[in-house]
Amino acid sequence: MRRLLFAFVFSCLCSPAWAALTYKVDIAAPDALKSLLNDNLELVTLASDPDMDEATLSALLGETPAAARRLLETAGYFNARVSVSRVHAGQVDIMVEPGAPVRIETLNIDYRGAAQGSSELERVEAGLKIDWPLPAGAVFDQDAWDAGKKLAVRLLTLRAYPLAKLAESRAEVNPDSGQVALSIVIDSGPRIEFGKIRIEGLQRYPESVVKGQADFQPGGLYSLEQLTVFQSSLEEDPHFSSALVIPLLDEIRDGQLPILVRVVEVPRQKGEIGLTWDSDEGVGTRLGYEHYNIFRRGYTGSVLLNWKQSESSLSFGLALPRMRDGYSHSGNVSLKKSTVQNVERDTVEGGVWRLRQRGDIEARIGVEYVLDRETIGGVEDRNNQAVFATLGWTQRKLDDAMDPRNGYLLDGRLSSTLGRALSETAFVRGRARAALYWSPGWMAGTWLVRGDVGEVWAQQTANVPSSLLFRVGGVNSVRGFEYESLGVAGPNGAVEGGRVMATGSLEYLFTVAPHWRVSLFHDMGHAAASWKQFELARSFGFGVRWLSPVAPIAFDIARGDTDQKWRWTMSLGLPF
Repeated sequence: MRRLLFAFVFSCLCSPAWAALTYKVDIAAPDALKSLLNDNLELVTLASDPDMDEATLSALLGETPAAARRLLETAGYFNARVSVSRVHAGQVDIMVEPGAPVRIETLNIDYRGAAQGSSELERVEAGLKIDWPLPAGAVFDQDAWDAGKKLAVRLLTLRAYPLAKLAESRAEVNPDSGQVALSIVIDSGPRIEFGKIRIEGLQRYPESVVKGQADFQPGGLYSLEQLTVFQSSLEEDPHFSSALVIPLLDEIRDGQLPILVRVVEVPRQKGEIGLTWDSDEGVGTRLGYEHYNIFRRGYTGSVLLNWKQSESSLSFGLALPRMRDGYSHSGNVSLKKSTVQNVERDTVEGGVWRLRQRGDIEARIGVEYVLDRETIGGVEDRNNQAVFATLGWTQRKLDDAMDPRNGYLLDGRLSSTLGRALSETAFVRGRARAALYWSPGWMAGTWLVRGDVGEVWAQQTANVPSSLLFRVGGVNSVRGFEYESLGVAGPNGAVEGGRVMATGSLEYLFTVAPHWRVSLFHDMGHAAASWKQFELARSFGFGVRWLSPVAPIAFDIARGDTDQKWRWTMSLGLPF
């Protein structure tokens, strides 16, 4: 028994301690430098390491002053004094006297290679003057120095010199004078032009669908921006489900850079059939057909039939792929029949458009034709037609297209007839819409502010096609009122379009569960024959938003201030 007890005591004395060596580190230094040391000193980062022992800690205590001074030099402090003391077994103190930081005295950037004396180099130097992160007099910082070197090279690679590289860099520090002299040498490499476009993945569509969307040709000066626009255009093209543009830098020959394009095609034809449902219109039917290679030239043709209880339409469209100049072209014709607010209308409309998409901005110009035949209140008949030119501009800049929390939507349109040529009367029509999303950091939710204003200037308002006048109410307008129920009073309770219109909305949305949001809102607006007769109608309500995989779905309940009735609406997508 004594032998067993002796063996147990001996084993306990000879075995390592069960408890790991732990300690705390207190750093006395300015806040910015304290964060730098806390995040990078091994003495700090290994404080809770379960394998820490006295030997390792002793080595770290000896290494820390030099390691801390090296870290402080990256922030511009080359005269720092650092002392380390172990107050007791569980406490280590680091004292830092940073001294004065060194500051940038001079900067010299030299370029070698074909870029010397070029206009591209002049643009690079102008860009560096604006964006260089370490101007004269600034405190030296290693991260900013590294970023500046990358910037100097990147600006040169954006146009004409994609092979540019950093040849030399030096930061000469004089701790005694507190000054730093920076120097960079960049080798631009040869001047590069675009080479041939090589396409992989085409089986159904002609090469012109791809090549026509590149706004450059072989022999044109290389530009990364043009490649980026090419990539974006192909990604948005309906002929392809995906596209990838690759500059073949390893295959440059005679100063020309070949471009590889890989695409995944969609089928040539697509059919669509389904049921639709609308809170104002009820159940409807939608039938569609698209062909993506009309005339074997990659033109997209479409036919769409929409039927609802009070409105139906048949539309035909033809769209041409985007071309080298950045523009695409389209045309459409549609036949519509509707009965809304005791106004029966048959409409024929069509137009041809020239569009340009650049980033988040779409610009368009077109010529349109509208013929309206309508019966108002069952007693008054009107037949009006118009031919007019239209300019349009739209920008969508959102942090998330499906669940926006910050950003904005802007849309403007201006139309005008050419006097009374092919029109019952001369008129000018303007409309502007905007929506702003804002999520302040000190609040949990998101504010949505929406506005819409329009006006028609006409010699004879009664001769303007009624589909070009304004009626409001319902989804994305003034909720709490029936669809297009706010306008100019007509015979037998009919609601006619007004010459002026304005609506606005203030909404607050907050998250209650993943993919679900609740909203509170106040809408206002009206349409009238003139601004003198304009009177605001108001509504208040609340709603639920479901962020479905397809698009945001909104269910709202609101009460208008005229008849005090609660009405509900359902909508899909963003305000416009």
